[in-house]
Amino acid sequence: MKSTSNADQYTIAVIGRSFHPDGKETAALLASSLEPFLLERGAQVLPIMLKDLVFDISNEAVHIFDAVSGKDLAEMDAVLMTNWFSHVSIRKDMALAIARYLERKFVPYMNTEAGHSRSTSKLSQMIIAAYESVCIPRTVFSLSLSHTIEYMKKVGFKTPFIFKDAQASRGNGNYKLDSINAILEHTEEHSEKTPFIAQELIESDGSDYRFFIVGGKTQLVIHRIGSGNSHLNNTSAGATTELVSPDDMSDEANAIATTMSRALHRELTGLDVMIDSRTDMPYFLEANPIPQIATGSNVDTKLKALADTLVIMSRHKGEKL
Repeated sequence: MKSTSNADQYTIAVIGRSFHPDGKETAALLASSLEPFLLERGAQVLPIMLKDLVFDISNEAVHIFDAVSGKDLAEMDAVLMTNWFSHVSIRKDMALAIARYLERKFVPYMNTEAGHSRSTSKLSQMIIAAYESVCIPRTVFSLSLSHTIEYMKKVGFKTPFIFKDAQASRGNGNYKLDSINAILEHTEEHSEKTPFIAQELIESDGSDYRFFIVGGKTQLVIHRIGSGNSHLNNTSAGATTELVSPDDMSDEANAIATTMSRALHRELTGLDVMIDSRTDMPYFLEANPIPQIATGSNVDTKLKALADTLVIMSRHKGEKL
């Protein structure tokens, strides 16, 4: 336990917003009001705004830090999160990612309900996958594009890279950028409602795989082959598809599907995996909350798999789950 001398104070972070459009109490106000009471108890307060947080998530390391103070959240002795539960889902997802990070770093925080939220974007999916030892593309995110650009330049983020809407699907808002400064061309697209993340480009053969999971098990795999006109492999972008047996996929790829289905509590999901053509290593891209079932490709096959699983579930009514 730390001593509470002036030279070794506890540091308490209050994370939230500096302004609230509805006039509600903000993290900035709470931190300034709390400060004298904490000082009396040998602690100092560090207000951290959600817009100033930078996330760097990879299989090598995960860091979440305040771009203003330069402090990593792992350096905090305790954290209070506020202003995250709102109609803007990215703040909920940021809170979930922060909660998972603090838990891993053994930093106590309130309220712990943040750690039990539903994943609503690729941001929290990446940190959950990283902590499950699932291969992911390195991911950088901040609500502030200036923080994103500054940090990516500082760490020498590899180009070209993918810059995409963290909450979009079907290839919408998904770009391949050749330079970090090219992010500025998408300033008007990036907002709390359409937050963009930067991700490492996986060198694939121009295709990816959609694992259709029902009941927590892979029922079929759809190989999506891009048209060659862009980096996208979505059918909405002109990709063609073919069915592949799960038995023909590598053990590593099948493990990604079952691991992420379990970790995200998504027994029904469409989970995307891309294979690095240089190393044959499969990478997790995302897990859709509810995949296309009655639309898209291979509709009858998907509906049959779903119907079979629902009937099996029905036979176990009344049993302890």
